[in-house]
Amino acid sequence: MLTWRYGRKWQLVMYTGAALFYSLMNVGVAFCLTMLIQAASARSLAQLWHAVGPSVVIFFGASAAAWLVMYLQAAITREVNLQIKATMAAYLVDDADLATTQTSALSFMTNDLKMIETNGITSELTIINQIIVFAGAMIGAFAFDWMTALAFFIGNLVPLAVARVAQGALHTASADWSTANSRWTTGIKNYLAGRDTIRIYQAQAVVKTRIGRLARGLEDQLKSLTILTGNMNVLGMLLALWFGVLLPFGVGIYRVMAGASTLALFMGIVQLSNDMRNPLIMMIEALNKWQTTKPLVAKVHQAAPRPHSSTDGDLTSGTIRLKDASVVIGNQKILDDRNLTIMPGQKVLIMAPSGYGKSTLLRLLAGELPLSAGQYWLGDTQITDETRGKLSRLFGLIKQSPFMFDDTIRFNLTLGGRFSQADLDKAVADAGLTTLIAQKGWDYQVGDGGHNLSGGQIQRLEIARALLRHRPILLADEVTSALDEALSDQLHARLLQGPATLIEVAHHISKSWQQKYDQVIRLDTDA
Repeated sequence: MLTWRYGRKWQLVMYTGAALFYSLMNVGVAFCLTMLIQAASARSLAQLWHAVGPSVVIFFGASAAAWLVMYLQAAITREVNLQIKATMAAYLVDDADLATTQTSALSFMTNDLKMIETNGITSELTIINQIIVFAGAMIGAFAFDWMTALAFFIGNLVPLAVARVAQGALHTASADWSTANSRWTTGIKNYLAGRDTIRIYQAQAVVKTRIGRLARGLEDQLKSLTILTGNMNVLGMLLALWFGVLLPFGVGIYRVMAGASTLALFMGIVQLSNDMRNPLIMMIEALNKWQTTKPLVAKVHQAAPRPHSSTDGDLTSGTIRLKDASVVIGNQKILDDRNLTIMPGQKVLIMAPSGYGKSTLLRLLAGELPLSAGQYWLGDTQITDETRGKLSRLFGLIKQSPFMFDDTIRFNLTLGGRFSQADLDKAVADAGLTTLIAQKGWDYQVGDGGHNLSGGQIQRLEIARALLRHRPILLADEVTSALDEALSDQLHARLLQGPATLIEVAHHISKSWQQKYDQVIRLDTDA
């Protein structure tokens, strides 16, 4: 259960107690009704006054119980939502495959999590509440007249059987909707990113047609899911009316006519029948909705943190070795049977035209991508899916397209870490940012995506970010592509003089600078 696994258990226990209190109050309401009808049948004012007092108290208790159930449901929903969001955020930030989850994660964190709330959390709480209400109504009804109550009980079981039959179809329809929703989110993101190209080459009509096709696919799946769910709900309601109303009413009226029961007791059971029939209908609807969330809930369970092995430990830097290493993204092999050996402290330049997997190789080394085949060793440790998450502590990464937070220069450099002012000053000096700091200050807001900085300033801030942490292995992806020649030479000199192992990839670099590296590897010619 989502509510038990991700919520506060004491809240769920309180919710169950509140539902039990509400159920008892419902039985009390039915009892008050029998007292009022008995007073009417006896034409006794004394009996009427005797029934009014308990009725006032019980009706107030029923209202208070209903409010308590509502309040606890809202509190539980909040806590479960927070825990699920925290679980998914931790998974996406710490563990998720960076090559395949960006667009699907956006869809999951918005649409899918809302569906888990409305169809999963709410449905679970509804089922718990209605089971208790149904049980209380049945106990009260059996106390009034067991045979009429048994007729209500048997008649109300039929819709539950139909609901069980419908669960398989609903599960399939839900999976189809989730797939269509992911396609829609991915497509919209891609088309919005390419609007300049679309407009320049007058491809608007084609794109709008494709967006329309994606929209129809999504809405068709949603329509199918909604209609299927509605059909099951309507069928369940019809069967509940036939077997939950018509059949037991006939039995109850016959019992009164035969003198085996009284009209007051029968009316008490009729009052309780609402708390037998309606909870069953609501449980069927909630169960059907809950079934639609099973594929989404499975993703949350998979993302939940797992206990670490007792053998877990920190990795240490050492010789980097790739043996027949391959990387496949989607259905495309990006890196094919690559062999590589880099000794600690070496400066290595990797060159190739676009499309030869230079950036992929760096992402593999940093642990961002898994191996599809081959082996990756760091010192005496083989890097596997269980250990590659620890690589990030050893690597500094200078990206070709750096990410900037909508925050200050200081935060973008430190990312919330604590560093001495001397270390900060040295990092910005080595990266050529001293003038920017002097002009703008450490608290200058870089803007969303760094739009308040030039491309060269963003690149230098990315370099300073890596230099500040003194990682033993430094990965540089087209490190000076946005810099002028003088600053490029300055930064190359700084990187080549440092103690860290340097692995730099570049599309082009001068012959004079190539000679300064310990290894120059060309991916387009080397095997």
